[in-house]
This record gives sequence, C-alpha cells and structure tokens, in this order.
Amino acid sequence: MRVAYKNSGFIGLRAWVAILAFFMLLFVVAPALASPAAAPAPPGNPRAADRPDDVGGKIDLSWSESPTPDIAAYRIYRSTTPGGPYDYVSKCSTDVDSDYLRYVDTDLSDGTCYYYVITAVDRGGQESAYSAEVSAVPAAQMVEAAVTVKKSMVISIAEQKLYCLENGRVVYAMLVSSGAGGTPTPTGNFRILYHDQAHPVPKYPGCVCYYWMGFYEDYAIHAWPTYNGQQSNYEGLGYPASHGCVRLDPNLAHIPYYWAPDGTPLSIIAGRFQQPAAPISGGDVSKSAADAATTWYFAEGYTGGGFDEYVLIFNPQEQASAFDIDMMLPDGSVKTSSFSVAAKSRLTLHVDEFQGVENTNVSVRIRSQLPVVAERSMYFDYNGRTGGHTAMGVNMPAESWYFPEGYTGGGFDEYVLVFNPQDQEANVNFDFMKPDGSVYSESHKVGARSRATLMVDAVPGMNDTNVSVQLTSDQKVVAERSMYFGYNGIDGGHVSTGASAPADSWYFAEGYTGGGFDEFILILNPGDIDTQVYFDFMKPDGSVFTQAFTSKARSRMTIKADLAPGMDNTDVSILVRADDPVVAERAMYFGYQECPGGSVQTGCTEPGILHFLAEGCTSNYFDTYLLVMNPGDETLPVVVTFCQPSGNQIGQPMMIGAHSRATLKVNLVPGLSTSDFSIRVDTGGPAVIERAMYYSYPR
Repeated sequence: MRVAYKNSGFIGLRAWVAILAFFMLLFVVAPALASPAAAPAPPGNPRAADRPDDVGGKIDLSWSESPTPDIAAYRIYRSTTPGGPYDYVSKCSTDVDSDYLRYVDTDLSDGTCYYYVITAVDRGGQESAYSAEVSAVPAAQMVEAAVTVKKSMVISIAEQKLYCLENGRVVYAMLVSSGAGGTPTPTGNFRILYHDQAHPVPKYPGCVCYYWMGFYEDYAIHAWPTYNGQQSNYEGLGYPASHGCVRLDPNLAHIPYYWAPDGTPLSIIAGRFQQPAAPISGGDVSKSAADAATTWYFAEGYTGGGFDEYVLIFNPQEQASAFDIDMMLPDGSVKTSSFSVAAKSRLTLHVDEFQGVENTNVSVRIRSQLPVVAERSMYFDYNGRTGGHTAMGVNMPAESWYFPEGYTGGGFDEYVLVFNPQDQEANVNFDFMKPDGSVYSESHKVGARSRATLMVDAVPGMNDTNVSVQLTSDQKVVAERSMYFGYNGIDGGHVSTGASAPADSWYFAEGYTGGGFDEFILILNPGDIDTQVYFDFMKPDGSVFTQAFTSKARSRMTIKADLAPGMDNTDVSILVRADDPVVAERAMYFGYQECPGGSVQTGCTEPGILHFLAEGCTSNYFDTYLLVMNPGDETLPVVVTFCQPSGNQIGQPMMIGAHSRATLKVNLVPGLSTSDFSIRVDTGGPAVIERAMYYSYPR
C-alpha cells in the first residue's frame, strides 16, 4: 500500500508539471499564432525610362529585391494619372522568369506619360504595399527604319533553324537550339520587342546571354549563354537544348541582332519552313480631286488570277452617306451592292470578294447619297510582273479622251479600256499618233453598260513604237489606259484615266530625278499645227529653270526631266505651258527601296484650294508621301487632315515657299505610322496636290 501510494503521488506531480508547461507554452505561442503574417516589404529603387533607340511604344522598368526573403513574384501596375488608380499589367516570377527584376512594357502610346508602382508577393500570397511611383514617356527614335524596313523572321522547330527574310526572300539562315524537354519554345506569331546586347540572368548566377532579342514574356532569341565570363559548350546547336529561349551560334548571333529592328515580325512554327511567294512590290502616284461628287466611274478592273481590286470611298461630309456600287460586266449585266460610309471616314471594298464578280473584267460606278471621293487600287501579278496602280475615279463621262503616253516595244504591253455606262451602244474611234506625225485610225463598238478592251500592241503598225491615243465616241464614255512593262530591269504596271480635253497649262507636283528614278514628260499635240511648249522646272529652294521645245502637229513628244540642266538628283515640280492646247502626262520608273515599279499621271489643269484623296496607307509594307506644289509668288499655308476609318482625324500644318514643292512623309506624322486613311488638304491659295505610295508586302 505504501508503495502504491508513493507511485500514485509521483505520477500526479509529473502531470501537474506537464500541464503547467503546456499553459506556459500556450501563453507564449498563442498570440503569435493568432496574429496574421506580416506583409512583405515592397521592392526598392524602382526606375522607369523610355527605351532608347527603338521604334516607340516601350518603357524599361527595373527595381531591386524586396528585403523580405523568399519572394515569389513582383507585380507591375500602371496608370496614366499620377497617384493612380493603377491597373495590373504583368508579373515577374522569381521561379520562372530568368530576369525578375526588370520588365519591358510594350504597346504604349508615344507622347503619353505613364506612372508605375511595383509590389512584392510572398509564397503565402501576401502582397506588399506599392513601391514609390515612377514615370516615363515613350518615344520613337528609329521611326524611319521602322516604316521602311520590310523584314520578318521564321523559326522552324522541326528544322531547328532561324530564317531572316527581306521582302519575303531569305537573306540569312542559321541553326538554333529551341526549348528542350519540359520547357518548350512557344509557337505562334510574335514580334521583336526589345534588344539587350548583354543580358544577365539572375536565376542562373554568373550567366549572361549576349545579343538578346525579347519577343514574348521572358522568352528571347540570344547567343549561347556564357557563365562567369566563359563561353559554354555549344556543340548541341541544332538540337533542342534550352529552357525555352532560342539559342544561336555565339559567332553568328550578332547578325540577326543588328539586322532585325524592334517590331520585326517573328513566326515560330512547329513544322518545316516553306519559302513564301515573292511579294507584290511597286509604287504609284495619284493627283487629288478638287471636289467630292455623287457619281464616280472606273473603266479598268479585273478580279482574275493574280489580281486584287479595291475601291476606296472617302466621305468628307459631316454625316454618314449611303451609296451603291454597280459592277458592270462584259456581257452587259450589272451587279449592285449597297453600303454606308461614316462621316469623315474611309471605307475599303475588295471587289474580288463580291459574289458573281469573280475572275472577270469589270467596270465600276459609284452612286452616293452625299458627295464622296472614290479611288481604285489594283495589285497584280501579270505574267510574272508584280506591282500595283491606283486611279482617281471620273465623275463625268465624255465624248473624247486623250492619252499622251504609250509604248509597245520590248517588254511593254499597252491596253485601252473603254467603259460605256449608257443604255445605248457606243461607236468609238481610235486615232493612234506616232512621233513621226503619222496617224492610224480604227473604230470599235462598246455595248451598253459594258466595257471593251483594246490591246494597242496588236493594232496594225503599232508594234514597237511610241504612240499617243485619242478616242472619240458618239456616246459619253469613260476611258483608261493600262500598261505592263519591263523597263531596264524594272517590272511593273501603271494606269491613267487620261484627259477629256487639251489645255494650255499642265501642273505636276511630283517629280524626282535622283538615283534609281527616271522621269519623263509626254506631250500630245492633237492639233493640226505645230506649237511651242515651255517647261518650268521648280525646285524645293524656289528656283525655276525654263526650257522650250516645239511639239509637232498630230504627234507625241517625250522630254526626260533628268536631262534638263540642273535637274539631276533633285525633287522637282513642273509646269507645262503651250501656245496651243496640248495634253501632258508624266511617267516615272524607279527602284525605290526594294519597291521597283513605275507610275504615270496626267497633269492638273487648274490649281485649287481644296483637295481630296481617298486612298492612303502606312505600315511596315507601305510608304506614303504627300507632294504639294505652290506655283504662286507667295508662301502658302497648308493644312492637311488625315481621316481614318474610325472617324478619327489628325491634322498636319505645312508652309510651302513660292514657286516650290514640299514633301510630307505621312508615315512620320504622329499617330499615322500604321494606318489606313483618306486625305483632305486645304491651301491658302492655288496649289497642286499629288500622293505617292511605295509598297512591298507578302502575298
């Protein structure tokens, strides 16, 4: 009993000690368990700066690590007003992103100030307070390169190769190593976002990747990594080996790095690369319309293989306008569709896509509720000759049409297109006038609401010659001339609506005689007597040089502007004056920045103060210029208004010196680096306006 008593007492004492220890521990630990974990500290030293030497729209962000250990991610927030409210932009994961202390914000608007804060997030999901606010304004330093370079890149995972293309043609090809195992390289369409010549990778201490081109989140194309200043072994090049990026031979990585500017399109495909068809490239020039109108006519049109036809409608009015497009086929049938174009806006119609108008010749009539402006653009592959041409519509059919330009020699095919919009058949007479004064005539019938095509090369005696054409009709018709050519190694095509009457003055705003450009002025004298013709060459500095020539009766004359004294390698506008009425056209053949081609345009007979152009495009594949000629004696104020399809308007003022010409590259106008648009030009006195477009885009 005594022993049992002693054992019972001993056990009770131990129990009391344990209970006491438990409560003491609970007293100490419970408050800590009851309190939530402290939020991490925000990152320090945030910085924001416009990304240098880029094409705009990017801001570089950086920060230092949060002093709180074991951070899982950093979150980036952005606002356009100081102090917020802030919108979430993205995050940088310390587990996934190799460089989690930097971020490049893209697709921003140049000239807008952006405000940023950064937070830290721990592994429990706790987010810190905002860091200090930083701000920056994006701007473009390489706009010229961005809009003139037509480059793209393709990476084939199957081949483990990078292809660099210019205008659709491969210029470089090299082996790569894409993502291996569980870290594949993403496929899809991207673009080069930014460049870093030496890019440290904090996730892998001592690792630096040279010639880094970021294209998506933390993915980039770069040279095979270095570690602690030593080049790692790259014998595995040509096989998947990376953590998701695309690795290059370190001896070649500089080539695509310096070749591809920010914004270069990048396609990463799973399969094998296939060489794309050669791009459509060329250029064209159109003169402005002096007035909007309710009716517009286009004689030329074709939707067959290799041809794309577009009609552009510009509504300069303050309210929307309904309109009908009548597509008139060779058999006299008419296909009509109805549309509406918003106020101060532009609408584009792809004629090839209309039902019943596939693979055919077609002429077009526009009938609008309110006055609008209409142009037609065509891009083509004509027997291997690629290019395009644009023409302003005609709003008044006529009984006579004149075409000074024409050539049927080697490499040139010439056509005259006659559109009869009337309800009666038209009898049309063609007079073909050669430089020696000889004239050959033919007559043809053109059906009602139909179009006829005459190939001038096939006319008796008209092969291999310069030739001007005059046509007369017993019905009011619309006529155009199209030519497809091979000129000194330059292939292309151009079109002209001709002139409905001779005049004693003709103005040409566009003109250039520098490297790769040949400029000609063609004069048709349809009269029965010789006449004196004067050429006033007006340079950008206001100087004027005049030459005089004799144009023979019923004949065609050609003047090469490049050969006029002092006119080599210069911009130049030209005024043609004649003692008796003549008709004048300007033809230009060029090799503009990988966009070889040619253009032709009849002159303007009367400068005006209001001008309209329906077509206009800027992008990586299109360069657009506005040419303004001031033939007067005083400096001329000009206001250019660009009307986008959305209805947005962008204004650009200009001042043009007396007897001078000025050039505006539209791609460089803020807000118009990549856009479709129409143009209205208001001038403080009589002026002549033309638009030049050069393009090379993949098919």
